[in-house]
Amino acid sequence: MLDFKELSMDGTDLERLVREIFVREGYETHWTGKGPDGGRDLLVIEKVQGPLSNFERTWLVQCKHKAYSGKSVGREESQSLVTDCKSAKADGYLLVCTTPLTTGLLTTYKELQSNWNIVIDYWDDVKLEDRLLKPCNFSLINQFFPQSSNNVGWKIYNTHFPSFWTAHYKRGFLYLSSRLSMHFKTVTYISEIYDYLQEVYQELDLEVNKIDLQLRAIYYDDKYTNYLAFVDFLGDIKDAPENPFELKELKDEIETAFRDDLLPYMVEVDGGGASLTWDVKAYFVQGYGNDGYDPHGKEYYTPYINNFRHGYSRG
Repeated sequence: MLDFKELSMDGTDLERLVREIFVREGYETHWTGKGPDGGRDLLVIEKVQGPLSNFERTWLVQCKHKAYSGKSVGREESQSLVTDCKSAKADGYLLVCTTPLTTGLLTTYKELQSNWNIVIDYWDDVKLEDRLLKPCNFSLINQFFPQSSNNVGWKIYNTHFPSFWTAHYKRGFLYLSSRLSMHFKTVTYISEIYDYLQEVYQELDLEVNKIDLQLRAIYYDDKYTNYLAFVDFLGDIKDAPENPFELKELKDEIETAFRDDLLPYMVEVDGGGASLTWDVKAYFVQGYGNDGYDPHGKEYYTPYINNFRHGYSRG
């Protein structure tokens, strides 16, 4: 699904990606110096709170990016493993790579684990992709794999509430909610709603104007067959007026234009249809388009979870 050749050939993108995964999953991370191959190693501190005691493990994480050659990672990559771990004072070792491991390397890892007091694990291309498909890492797919992100199909996960789900689809991370149903029956209509938004994005040439549109949630009133779609308009703060009154007026104009004029009132699939309402909220954000820009930050979701869940307007 993901094309790891979208990552830079020199491996720096892979190193940054792996660090971002650990940061988002709550680990403490530190870069070490560059190794003989020119790559940077990563130290990851794992802190575990058990029912009887707590423990801490330091992992040495090394990345091998062979997607361009397609070659498997072989036994030769383990030659300095023990020395590297001792030098870094690490009691765990993790290899992250974008191709499979050879049988010889896997056998060597088992031998090293039995002979040395080191925990050894690996993420190959399959495990790395699975890791990226965790909800907390969805936005990394958009950031590091802009082409592959369009090929990601629906991934729907349960939450702690019945009739409320998190979902990932193409470039979007969103919540899905149903008024009555305890099971999400179909994605046909919500796929169409997502596509409507992308069509408007392209027709208005918003990317050229440094504007993003993100679908945050879809609420389905299955008693009356109505959909409510929550959308965010994200612009660059550099293009916003400094006067707060003018800024509020501009946001109101944007929200009204998209809600009332630019987006459709019906969602139609195979001759059937349902009414569609849009809840649009405008933001002007710092660092738009930079590496640190995250269109799926918690600030766009957390304050409005109840709105998404119950179908209330964000006002």
